[in-house]
Amino acid sequence: MRDVKMLHPELQIIVEKFLLKCKEQGLPVLITQTMRTKEAQDALYAQGRTKPGRIVTQVMYPNSAHCWGVAFDLCRNVKGKEWDNTDKFYNKVGAIGKSLGLTWGGDWKDFVDLPHFEMAKFLPNNSAATLIKQYGTPDKFIAGWKIGSAAKAV
Repeated sequence: MRDVKMLHPELQIIVEKFLLKCKEQGLPVLITQTMRTKEAQDALYAQGRTKPGRIVTQVMYPNSAHCWGVAFDLCRNVKGKEWDNTDKFYNKVGAIGKSLGLTWGGDWKDFVDLPHFEMAKFLPNNSAATLIKQYGTPDKFIAGWKIGSAAKAV
């Protein structure tokens, strides 16, 4: 899914600020992934393992921040140059995301993920383990979101 409205209410506000800052700096971004279902996450995990393609994720459901609505991916919104980083596009958007308190996948050492951003607040040690322990499933976490309260929390 690409719908920003599927993300945690706090992250929706951060994404709005992020997109504005990117636009102000002339960085055309397109959100490509937000929330992932179990089926979508497990299909991505199979890619490069039991299905054709390159490996794009290290975790199965529910271990991805995308399954919990606290992560998004993006690309450069320029046809044919979506993944081009020769001009450090992803480093520039990474710096913007970090300035807003997000964790940027471009800083990861074991699995660099330039298009990925997530809320560190919910993911100690870049892991969904705390969410899994506290809520069990993403559905239970999402059910507790207070829509409209995000503005106060950011």
